[in-house]
Amino acid sequence: MCYSGAYQAHIDISGIIKASKTLTLINESPGRITKLHLQSGGITHNGDTLLEIEHEEEKAQLQIAKSRFELQNTTVDRYKSLHSSSKISTQQLDESIALLAQYKAEINLLTAKIAKKIITAPFTARIGIHDLQIGLFLPINTSLTQLVGIEEYMWVDFLLPQTYSELAINTTVELTLLNDKSTKITAKVVSVAPAMAKHSRQLKYRAKVAIANNKLNSNQLVQVKVPIGSKKAVVAIPYLSVIKDQLGNYVYLLNKDSQGKTYAKRSKVELGERIGDLVMITGGLKSGTLIASQGAFKLRDGLRAHLLNSDDTVAMEATLPTKVSL
Repeated sequence: MCYSGAYQAHIDISGIIKASKTLTLINESPGRITKLHLQSGGITHNGDTLLEIEHEEEKAQLQIAKSRFELQNTTVDRYKSLHSSSKISTQQLDESIALLAQYKAEINLLTAKIAKKIITAPFTARIGIHDLQIGLFLPINTSLTQLVGIEEYMWVDFLLPQTYSELAINTTVELTLLNDKSTKITAKVVSVAPAMAKHSRQLKYRAKVAIANNKLNSNQLVQVKVPIGSKKAVVAIPYLSVIKDQLGNYVYLLNKDSQGKTYAKRSKVELGERIGDLVMITGGLKSGTLIASQGAFKLRDGLRAHLLNSDDTVAMEATLPTKVSL
């Protein structure tokens, strides 16, 4: 029995899951850790303080700068009043205003230095494993830990050889976990690299996958089922119908003679992708052709055959089963 219907070819390639936000935490200023709120494997939220590096000296300098600024601000107000009554020169007022701006700049500079020593989370994330502790001295640009963003989606990156047509944006691909073949996760292509990889001549794609479960991790390897080419009408037959030998692949056609008797005729076919119990036929067989399935291995060319449950066979020729019609 043959099945006919629309078929979409696929290939399976490797892909890598990527978090939509990742960051290696690095300190811009050296110093000893005085406060630590980084719990290995824990969750941090945007704006949370992760750790503080000693900055008591900067805080003292900031307090002095603020006192100077407040005093100079009072002086500027008084000079403006005196200048309006022509009791001081314009130069004296300008010098006073310039000194006020200098003190303001000192405050901004010290505030920025302190901010660099109070490291906060830039986004909601899961914290990597680390060995930090209070009192530890950190040289400048020390790699502290990694933050992996917690979002409602992740990326899956994969490469497609140049021998295949370029995928369109919003093309659906299917992911399979290497440790759980039964779980199927769909994703949609959201971006395509502007150029092929220099050495491999492969084109990089990125698909967006919604986080519907906790089975996906950043840098996880997955299998990506990618559609190739366009849908086309094909013939599918039960895999048990195929007879293989050193000369190729064959099926037995069941033809009736003028007396209504059925005889087997060996016919060569070209096989395509196998899906479950069915195999796609890419050449040598037309839709609606009656072939032997169960017991086909017992037949020989020209041998008489008897049909079992032939009414059901004819009824099944019309359409391709849902599981292979894409």
